[in-house]
Amino acid sequence: MEVGQNGDIQLWEQFCRGDRRAFDGVWTYWFPILFKYCNRFTEDKGLIKDVLQDFFIELFTSRSRRNNVQHLKSYLMIAVRRKLLRAINQQKARFTEDLGDDESYGFYLDLSADHSIISQQDLLNRKQVVQHIVNGLSNRQREAIYLYFFENIGYESIAEIMSMKEVKYARTLIYRALDEMREVLERNKQLTELL
Repeated sequence: MEVGQNGDIQLWEQFCRGDRRAFDGVWTYWFPILFKYCNRFTEDKGLIKDVLQDFFIELFTSRSRRNNVQHLKSYLMIAVRRKLLRAINQQKARFTEDLGDDESYGFYLDLSADHSIISQQDLLNRKQVVQHIVNGLSNRQREAIYLYFFENIGYESIAEIMSMKEVKYARTLIYRALDEMREVLERNKQLTELL
């Protein structure tokens, strides 16, 4: 099954009607995207696979209740994020009510060398500099940056995914992250020279 911008909505509707081929298409298309997102929270690939398999089984068994989804990508990312964070917290044997707290989970953002942000000369040095700056951000800032720049998700959906009460909080989180990155560059001339 082919999936595109409008194709994912049609595929989802077919899936909600019980079409087995549509389920295979949803699985094939979304599993790698969701796996990549989940891998930002933990490197435990076994845990991620278990969570995603359980997630897709739950989707399939309750598909009729999911028919009115407006933004499929946001919906799937919100749902799998909640499930994964619960599993991580259970695995750590510590239960917290506030899964949105910076300290309750890690979020790893690794800049690949072929990404357009750093695809000029001296790729390795630039990647290391930017990675150093990104590592100085909070977990929530890294996650918001990832969703906005790497997954092309808008502020409204980021606020939904990250359980923020208002869209302006997502925008502020990203602006502050970019400001912090800019400040680090301004304070450190050696880093600026490498870029």
